[in-house]
Amino acid sequence: MASEDTKDLAIAPPSLAKLIVGPLALLAMGSVWGLGFALSKVAREAGAHPVGLIIWETLGSGSLLLLVCAMLGRYPRPQWLYLRNYVINGLLGFTIPGPILFWAAPHLPVAVLTLMIPMAPLLTYVLILCLRVERFDIFRALGVIAGFAGVACIVLPESSLPEPGQVGWVLLGLGAASFYALQNLYIALHSPPDSDVLTQTTGMLLVAGFMALPLAAGLDGFLLPTFPMTVPVQAAAAMLVINAGMMMLFVWVVRTVGPVFASMTANVITVAGVFWGWIIFQEMVSPWIWVAIAAMALGVGLVTLRRATPATPPES
Repeated sequence: MASEDTKDLAIAPPSLAKLIVGPLALLAMGSVWGLGFALSKVAREAGAHPVGLIIWETLGSGSLLLLVCAMLGRYPRPQWLYLRNYVINGLLGFTIPGPILFWAAPHLPVAVLTLMIPMAPLLTYVLILCLRVERFDIFRALGVIAGFAGVACIVLPESSLPEPGQVGWVLLGLGAASFYALQNLYIALHSPPDSDVLTQTTGMLLVAGFMALPLAAGLDGFLLPTFPMTVPVQAAAAMLVINAGMMMLFVWVVRTVGPVFASMTANVITVAGVFWGWIIFQEMVSPWIWVAIAAMALGVGLVTLRRATPATPPES
C-alpha cells in the first residue's frame, strides 16, 4: 500500500464529491471488471489458451500503465528490493492464479467465477491469524465463516450449479483465490518503502507477463494479434483495456476515498458477474448462488470494515 506522503494520480476531492464520485467509481470498477470475467469466458470458449490471455492482461495492461508512468515522470524502480517485490507479486497475483481462473472460465457460470474474488480478503484474514500477525477478532472471524458458508451454498446443494461436475472447477477457482490471499499478505508485510500503487502495479504486471512467456512457449499458448481480429483477440484486447483502465481508477479510489472503500469493489464484481452472465450467456443462477453472494458480501464487510489490532501492541 502506498505511503501517506506518496504522490499519486489525483488530489483528494472535497467531501461532497467523495460521497458522489466514490460510489460511482466503485460501481464502474465492479461492473467493468465483472465484464472482464465474462470476456475471459468468451475468449476461452473461442479457443484462447489461458496463458495467452494472461500475457495480454499483464504485458498489455502493464504497457498502457507504463505510458501513464511516463506522463507522470514516475517509473517502476530497477533496484533489487523493488524487482523482488514485482516478481513475487506478479507470480502470486497473475502468473499463477490468472491461468487457473481462465482455465476454469468455460466450465463455470460467470457469477460463480467472480465469486472467487471476494474470497481473497477472507482467506487473507485466515493467513493473518495463522501467522499471528493480528489479534483474533470475533467479528472478522464471523466474516470468514460467512464467506465459507457462501462457498458451501455453491458446492453442497445439488441445484446450486448447472452441473454437479462443476464443483471441482469451483474448488480449483478457490485455489486461485488462495494465491490472491498470499499476495495480499505479502503486500501488507513486505511492500518496499516509499513505493506507490501505480508504479508497483505497473512493475508487477510487466514482470508477471515476462514470467509467463516461457510457459506460453512451452504450452504453445500464445494468442497472436490478427487483423481482422478474431473473437479471442477481440476479447483479449478488451480485457487488456479494461484491466489497465480499472487499475488506474482503483489507484484513484484508494488515494482519494481509501483502501477499505476500494476493497468493496469485490462485492460489486460478483453482482455484475450475474448481470453479464445473463446478458452474454443467458445464464440464470440458482437461489443458492444469490445466498452465496449475500453471505460473501457480509463476510467481506465484516473482515474489511473492522479495524485490525496487531498481535503485539507497539511499545509506548
